Amino acid sequence: MRHARPALFTIAPDRPFLKDVVDGLYADPRFGLDGDPVALARTRIFLPTRRACRALVEVLVEANNGRPMLMPRITPLGDIDEDEFDPQHDEGKEGYDTAAVADIPPAISPLRRNLLLARLVTAAKSGRIAPDQALNLAGELARLLDQVHTEGLDFAKLANLVPDDFARHWQITLEFLAIITSHWPKMLAEEGSIDPADRRNRVLRKQARLWLAHPPDTPVIAAGSTGSLPATAELLAVIAACPRGAVVLPGLDTQADEATWAALESSHPQYAMAQLLKHIGVARDAVQAWPEQTAPSTPTVALRTRMINLALRPAKTAHAPAHWPPLEQTLNDCVRIVAPTPQDEARTVALILREALTHPTHRGVLVTPDRTLARRVAAELERWNITVDDSAGVPLDNTQPGTFLRLTARMLADRLAPVSLLAALKHPLAMAG
Repeated sequence: MRHARPALFTIAPDRPFLKDVVDGLYADPRFGLDGDPVALARTRIFLPTRRACRALVEVLVEANNGRPMLMPRITPLGDIDEDEFDPQHDEGKEGYDTAAVADIPPAISPLRRNLLLARLVTAAKSGRIAPDQALNLAGELARLLDQVHTEGLDFAKLANLVPDDFARHWQITLEFLAIITSHWPKMLAEEGSIDPADRRNRVLRKQARLWLAHPPDTPVIAAGSTGSLPATAELLAVIAACPRGAVVLPGLDTQADEATWAALESSHPQYAMAQLLKHIGVARDAVQAWPEQTAPSTPTVALRTRMINLALRPAKTAHAPAHWPPLEQTLNDCVRIVAPTPQDEARTVALILREALTHPTHRGVLVTPDRTLARRVAAELERWNITVDDSAGVPLDNTQPGTFLRLTARMLADRLAPVSLLAALKHPLAMAG
């Protein structure tokens, strides 16, 4: 049994996404969670990242007022593993495809892959390359391998990728890329493993084949993923077609005109969702609002969302007339701050976040591509014993041991110069407890 049409939903960008996902799960009678404490444990939820999975657990606990509960199976699509699907679900069923659940080779560890690629780079250069340069080139080759696997491409058309005018220079590049086109597959076969991105794709497609042949009769929800990866898009299409499945898209622009929607470029934030809808074969107007999703918190938020979507229109349709919301009402509560120094900027942001936390129900979020600013704001907040949950993590060289090793190396490189010596000795780890 399948849906007459795929179950696709969206949650507005101004809404608390995970909270709305949880509220909708309990509100939709198709999932059967209301009044059945065990039903949630039989539910499968796919989210984009492990961080999102941890956040969903917190939302579920909060929704249950901290009482003990049976958690659903929460799986990150970005780090899906072979243990995340259940082949036993289909055992004994007629037409069961045993080949679909054949063992997938393990993924080679990133460190070993880089070392093996560095060995191949050194051999390709006949040993005329420093070890650090070989490792750097190996890292770039590893990223290229992951990109090719992620996009579902192969290296068969590399030779014709560049115009003839550059054929001579491209031939030199092709000879070097033979490391990953010819030698690397053989080395992987000897290792009995595959690339991590290749393995992720195989696992996702394996799960899709299992559910395509035998759809689960329990709730399956994929929330927050846009299907930007081909293998992920295939799985989302299968989930949307399951009897009790649903795909929840984040902030789909349902107001854009058809000319704008057709002209979306790959760099546009809505492009991946447009390609996903095309892959599934569903029109944009067929995507429903997720249950229990209330209206925007204020009219200003709706106007601001509309203005952002209009500002992000592709260049081909940017000249088309549009009804822009009134600027004064859209930006009436926005503040522009001009800070004389980066330190003043960080201190100002930290004070704004601290003020937000004085209200028991308010939360503050800093969105910035500047990692230096993020670290400075985190350091300022530590003055008030406020710990920041940084989604980008902490670089190894910025951890306490990493900083100490950097200072020690600088001290030795400077031959115990006074400034470098004092900087190393002032570090807490130099005090030996």
